Amino acid sequence: MNEAQSLFREGVLALRERKDAGEARRLLTESLRLDPQNEMAWLWLARTISDPQKRLQCVDRALAINPANELALSLKRQLNGGSASVSTGDEKKPDTRANRKLSLTEEKRLRAMLKEADDLVEAGNVEGAIEKWVGVLDVQVDHEIAMRNAVGYLSRLKYIDDARELVWRAMDAGTHHPSIYLTAMDIAKHKGEFAEMEAVGERLVRLPEADDTMIASIVDRFIHQEQHMRALEMLSGVIEEHPRSQKLLTRMGDLNKAAGRDAEALKYYDRAARLGTTTKEGREADKKLLEHVPMLSDRERGSLALALREAAGITVIFIVLAWHDAGLDLLNLGLQRWLGILLAFIGGYLLVTATSSPQQKPLAKILGGAVPDKAKRSEEDEDAEDPIIKDSELPIIPDGLRFVIGIGGAGLLVAAFVLVFGVAINLLMNPVPPTDIPSIEELLMGR
Repeated sequence: MNEAQSLFREGVLALRERKDAGEARRLLTESLRLDPQNEMAWLWLARTISDPQKRLQCVDRALAINPANELALSLKRQLNGGSASVSTGDEKKPDTRANRKLSLTEEKRLRAMLKEADDLVEAGNVEGAIEKWVGVLDVQVDHEIAMRNAVGYLSRLKYIDDARELVWRAMDAGTHHPSIYLTAMDIAKHKGEFAEMEAVGERLVRLPEADDTMIASIVDRFIHQEQHMRALEMLSGVIEEHPRSQKLLTRMGDLNKAAGRDAEALKYYDRAARLGTTTKEGREADKKLLEHVPMLSDRERGSLALALREAAGITVIFIVLAWHDAGLDLLNLGLQRWLGILLAFIGGYLLVTATSSPQQKPLAKILGGAVPDKAKRSEEDEDAEDPIIKDSELPIIPDGLRFVIGIGGAGLLVAAFVLVFGVAINLLMNPVPPTDIPSIEELLMGR
């Protein structure tokens, strides 16, 4: 009996690891001559035979030994086109659809089979446990516990192809369990079949159960495989189905940036930041926006405080001019110069409003502004680095009115310059003639 088991193990290794069906068939046949009651040897022998009829005979021999062998029943169903026994016409074909609700009888049966599998594992009979798990999957093709255990132990025993068959059967049945798709991707990666890994990933990211965290993890898998463009294509295909996911929008920005598409990256960072900066992803997107000066968020475009800050910068320059004109004495500025400083602040604010801040809230709306129409923009405008044109949802002051405001602001700045620099301008216009300077002779003579 020990020799029969040794031959059985050698036959399994010959088929599983060396893919030598002829040698495996020879070893398994010798094993069965010594121990014809080894049901698993009959099933492995069936794997080495290409003739469907002879394979069925081997399966029937296994079932004759153990009629409850789930692997044998499953294989016989495949060989018989879905039926493990002769049909009477009144039998109901098992419903193996994924995601279906089980009957109470089925649930009870599956619990019993899972318990039997656990007992077999504790007894060291892993192959027997695998049979039970496969039996569960014959009833519910995407049962997560049975799938996880069956695939896990099949993989440890290096039955990768058998594990792959189980997960693909569940996916083809329409399972919605993301874990099964992730397992299929791991198997494809292990086998080096990256095209299959991509195909499974495409199906997974479009599942209703796939949230933004899971989608991001799938994208990361492709990035780790140095498939950045593939990850970008996959994410762009689902990003609009998750328009409020800051995680995916930020990741989309990162992928575009890595691909050298900075303008596209900034658009996605801006979309993520506009959803709020209270989250980690929102703060990250906002930080990346600040690294690129040309790109402004609507929060910055519509800020009155930023416009006043720029106007204050202009005002400081006029204060310095007034200080110089007053002989470096701030207490001697006088009403005229202070009036000029006030006009400088107003004029500076108007000029800033007309040029760099024409979308201030609520000023732009009060002055009849409208949100920029993306559809009317030319491709040249889209590629421009103008922070005003980039995707904005705020109204902007009309161009004609901006021109008038700009001219008015510039005029006030000119008037302010005249007021704060009055003494210096007066000296330039009316220079004081030099007084008579005595010669050296006159000085020596005491004049």
